[in-house]
Amino acid sequence: MKKCPACHARYRGREKCHRCGMDIAPIVAIKSRAQSHMKQAKQAYCIKSYDKMYDHGRRANALYQTDESIKLLACAALMENRFEEALIMWRQYRNCQPFSSR
Repeated sequence: MKKCPACHARYRGREKCHRCGMDIAPIVAIKSRAQSHMKQAKQAYCIKSYDKMYDHGRRANALYQTDESIKLLACAALMENRFEEALIMWRQYRNCQPFSSR
């Protein structure tokens, strides 16, 4: 996290924002859990445990959505033959609109 989500002051690594006093610790904890799930998803990929990769990827993306978590979840969905979900995640990453039906 680079800025306080409430007042956008620069984050200084403390539990409370130096400007507005917002308790930032819960947000930092959520981001840390998301990063842990990302790491576990990558480890699951290395041992070809794609179901675990998918589960950890979903958790990571649900906790803290980043470009990396979206790409990882799209890849995991492909590996688990969840093609529609993979396409949705890829479009979200690419910031594309769904195909229009004509």
